[in-house]
Amino acid sequence: MATETGIKLYVNTIIKNKSGLIGLIMIIFFVALSIYAVTSFGKVSPQWENSVYWETYPKNAMPYWMSYFNPSKIFGTKTISTSPLSIYSSSSYDIYQLNYNFTWTKDKPPTDVVFYIETSSPIQAMQILWIKPDGTNITLSSNSPTSITDLISYSSSIGNYISQQIGYVPSSSTSQTYSQALFGYEGKNLLNGTVEKGLYKVSITIVTSPNTKILSNKIYLEGNAYGLFGTDIYGRPIDLGILLGFPNALEIGLLTSIISVIGGVIVGGISGFLGGKTDSAMNWITLVILVLPALPFLVVLSYIMRPNLFLEALLIAFLSWPFYAIIARSSAQSIKNETFVEADKVLGIPSYRIFFTHFLPRLTPFAIAYTALGVPAAIILVETLAFLGLTPTGLVTWGSILNSAESNLAAVNGWWWWILFPGVMIILVSIPFVMIGFSIEKAVFGGK
Repeated sequence: MATETGIKLYVNTIIKNKSGLIGLIMIIFFVALSIYAVTSFGKVSPQWENSVYWETYPKNAMPYWMSYFNPSKIFGTKTISTSPLSIYSSSSYDIYQLNYNFTWTKDKPPTDVVFYIETSSPIQAMQILWIKPDGTNITLSSNSPTSITDLISYSSSIGNYISQQIGYVPSSSTSQTYSQALFGYEGKNLLNGTVEKGLYKVSITIVTSPNTKILSNKIYLEGNAYGLFGTDIYGRPIDLGILLGFPNALEIGLLTSIISVIGGVIVGGISGFLGGKTDSAMNWITLVILVLPALPFLVVLSYIMRPNLFLEALLIAFLSWPFYAIIARSSAQSIKNETFVEADKVLGIPSYRIFFTHFLPRLTPFAIAYTALGVPAAIILVETLAFLGLTPTGLVTWGSILNSAESNLAAVNGWWWWILFPGVMIILVSIPFVMIGFSIEKAVFGGK
């Protein structure tokens, strides 16, 4: 009954405390986001490292809201489709033609052009006729057509066209270079950045085996802006990565904190309660584990074992519990000298009953407060391991997103959104637990 009253006191303290209430609301919001991520995008998470899955997304695109400041140069992806025309059919093969028309009004060309044609059987041959507003024709062909191709797939054809116009092909040609060639004015200034605006026509001819159906067709004129937080070099939306990282961060943070605090409270409580040589031995073990260099130790173990999420939580908890054990031991030693404990001993009440009756209930508020305060430390440590490349297989974490950004020189290339938003989230998700922890701590120690 006392425990129930104590819990009500802490809950009321959190609600009445402005920072605690804000923290509670933030945690509820984060939990809701985690549930939404798991239920709506659970199947996407295993595809995070599959570059083909993100082929139709713009690469290195900045946040879409930036397009409102300069819409002629910052824009999103434009998608166009058409109805296929069957122009020949025989017992040996079928030929289809897809005709697209679109008007380009931006001051910059797309970052890439992706052709997506889904068929019921593999495409045997494909040829693309690109017609500019001034009537210039460019023929693109690929030796190994697939359902998804971008301008890099037609580098040979576009490279020949560039060479005819300016006399050479740039050594560092990218999809952006090829896009400029398809959207630029003919001549020596083909790649100078000037865009030919107007009506473009694209005619795609494909050869397939007999009775093949075209299930879907699209052309993606990829922009340089996408989503709330932009995309990375592979086209993966940063906002989706952050959303998928929520359940993993909260799960391992809570799991690690709960295990380490419970373990520390029990070990420290027993140590302080028993005293004597047992206390000295348990305290020595606690101090030995406490002085272990946590990060190097975890890096080595994670590299050797490649643990899953639960095992990683156990490894972190193994290094975290001594901190809580020392505080619990100190509290237990204070409780041990209380009159009611001495009275129970005089009455002959068993030691284990005294421990569970008087010690654990009085250590519970401490455990609750430090469980909340321990979550941020666990999350930061987990994300640090992920940043170092030690992420449990199949998990999307904010640390792994930052690791990918660092590996691809995001800071050097000015892709600030790839670094900023995951870093901010690591801090932001920690704040409400600190607010809750301090609110409970005030209730425990009688603060206002």
